[in-house]
Amino acid sequence: MPFNTDPSLARRMVRARAARLSALLLGGLFVGFLLLVAVFIEYRRAIDWVDHTREVISTVEALQSALSDTESGERGYLLLPDPGHLAAYEEAREHSRRLLDSVGSLTADNPVQQDTLKALRALTAQRLDQIGEVLRQAAEGGLERALATIREGTGASTMAGIRRLTASMRAEEDMLLDRRSRHATILELLTIAYGVVFASVAGWLALSTVRRLERDYQAERAEGQALAKALQENRILLDEVNHRVKNSLQIVANLLRTQALRHRSQEVRQELLDSSSRVLAIAEVHRRLYGEGAVYDTVELSDLIRSIAENAAQPTASGEPTMSMTIRAPLSAPVDTAVPVALIVNELLTNSYKHAFPAGRPGTVTVDFGVSGSEIRIDVADDGVGLPEEVASNGGGFGLNTVRNLTRQIRGRLEIERLTPGTRFLLTFPLKPKAPTQA
Repeated sequence: MPFNTDPSLARRMVRARAARLSALLLGGLFVGFLLLVAVFIEYRRAIDWVDHTREVISTVEALQSALSDTESGERGYLLLPDPGHLAAYEEAREHSRRLLDSVGSLTADNPVQQDTLKALRALTAQRLDQIGEVLRQAAEGGLERALATIREGTGASTMAGIRRLTASMRAEEDMLLDRRSRHATILELLTIAYGVVFASVAGWLALSTVRRLERDYQAERAEGQALAKALQENRILLDEVNHRVKNSLQIVANLLRTQALRHRSQEVRQELLDSSSRVLAIAEVHRRLYGEGAVYDTVELSDLIRSIAENAAQPTASGEPTMSMTIRAPLSAPVDTAVPVALIVNELLTNSYKHAFPAGRPGTVTVDFGVSGSEIRIDVADDGVGLPEEVASNGGGFGLNTVRNLTRQIRGRLEIERLTPGTRFLLTFPLKPKAPTQA
C-alpha cells in the first residue's frame, strides 16, 4: 500500500518556518529584555538623583537651622551669662561649617549651586565672626556695648543675605527635584508598560509554541497510526505471498513426485524424485526465512541441515540406513549462502542414499557440521559401496556437477575421498564469502 508523504514534507516545511520565526521572536525578546534592563537601570539612577536632591535640600535646611542655633546661643548668653550658652554656640558654629562642606560635596556637579555656595560660605563666615565679636564685647565691655553692636543691624543684614542664599539654593533644588521626579515617574511607567508587553509577548509565544507542538504531535500521531496500519497491511500481504510461495513450492515438489511415480522409466523417475527433493530443500530455506509471520535475513544452518537430512532420507529394501549427525556449533548464514548449502547437502545425502546402499545394503550416513578457524566445514560420509575413481576425481552426473557449481558460487571447496568402505564429501567455505569480482 503506497503512503503519501506530501503532508509530512509540507508539515516539516511549516515546522522549519515556524522554528525560524520562533528564533527571530526569541532574539527580539532577548533584545527587548536587554532594553528592559537598561530602562530599569536608568530608572534606578533617576531615583538615586531624586534621593540626592532631597539630601541637598535637607542639608541646606539643617545649615539654616544651625545658623539659627548660633544666634540662639548668642542671645542666651547675652540674657544670662552662662558658659553653657557659649558651648552651644561653639557646637552650632562647628556644625554649620560641617554642613557647608557637605553642601559643597553634594552640589559639586552643579555650577550654579557652587557659585551660590561660595557666596554663602563668605556670608556664613562673616555672620559667625559677627556673633563671635558680640560675645567678646559682652565678656570684656559689658552687656550695653554688645547690645549697641547688635543695634547697628549688620548682623541682621548678614543673616538676611544668608536666608536669601539658602532660599535660592532651596528653590534650585526644588526645581531639580520636580524635574527628576517627573523623569523617574516616566521611567517607572515605561518600565511597567514594557514589562507587561514583554510578559504578554513571551506568554503568547509560549502558548503558540505549545499549541503548535500539540498540533505537530497530533499530526505525527495520526501519520504514525497510518504508517502502522499500512505496515500491518503490507505485513499481511507479505505473509500471504510467502505462504503462497511455500505452498507453490510444495505443490511443485508433489507434482514432480507424482509424475515420478507414474513414469515407467526408472531413470526418469529417479530424476523427477531428485528434482522434487531439490525443490523441497529450497522450500525449507524459504520456510525458515519467512516463517510464522516474521522476516529474517539469516538462517540457522545447523537446524536447516538437520531438516534437509530428515527430508532426504530414503528407505531401502531393508529399511533406512542409519543417520548420525554431529552439530559442533550453531551458526547463522545469509540467504545467498543458505540456499546453495541446502542444495549441496541435499544432493550429497541423496547421492549417498541412492548409490551407496544398493540391493538393501545396510549402512550409516554421517553428517558432521562445525567451524574451523574462519571456515565452515560440512562433512558428509557413508560406509556404502563408494564412488568409482573416475567419478570421485572429476566426473559424476547432474547432481554432482550441480554440487561443484554451487560450491564455486559460495567460494568454497569440495573434497571427495574414497574410503574403505564408503565415500566422504568435505565441503568448506568461508564464514563471509566475498562477492564475485567482475572480469
